[in-house]
Amino acid sequence: MTRLAPVIAAVTFVAGVVLPPPGDVTVTPVVSEGRVLASMAAPDAWTVETRELLQIGQLLTFSYDIELRRPSTIWLDSLVARTSISTSAKFDTLTGGYQVSRLRDGRVVRSERREQESEVRQWMTVVEQVQLDPASPLEPNAEYYIRVRMYMSPRRSVTVWPFGRNESSGRADFTYIR
Repeated sequence: MTRLAPVIAAVTFVAGVVLPPPGDVTVTPVVSEGRVLASMAAPDAWTVETRELLQIGQLLTFSYDIELRRPSTIWLDSLVARTSISTSAKFDTLTGGYQVSRLRDGRVVRSERREQESEVRQWMTVVEQVQLDPASPLEPNAEYYIRVRMYMSPRRSVTVWPFGRNESSGRADFTYIR
């Protein structure tokens, strides 16, 4: 019985450190002239813990995996288009400013300096009008959906569960009308 006490204490400590997963991602599709744009927001991903990580000079990254899919009743949903957006920020402890950047599929789209934490929070948690480029034209009057999964790096918690704890997701369905 006394040998189990350290194990129980360790499990209780790890369970106490595990934080709830970040909130859902709100996805807004815009379809116009055969183009599909996706906007997303994950305001609940900005927490006291993420702010503290940033304030000590740690590089903070939110990665958004965005997929345009067509549902199927018989088989797996077909993937129509996919892209990845990463937003990152790092606090410069000497100057007191933030260096932020945005990448699309691993290539830098934009990089700049911000002075206010509120601007950095907006930069990290809101991504607007990401164009999804399908390999073939969308079918008129067909159902589609956009699925977004958001990951945070560095991981915000210690967990014994190997997946899913640092992930948020969102989905928006729409009918393509032409």
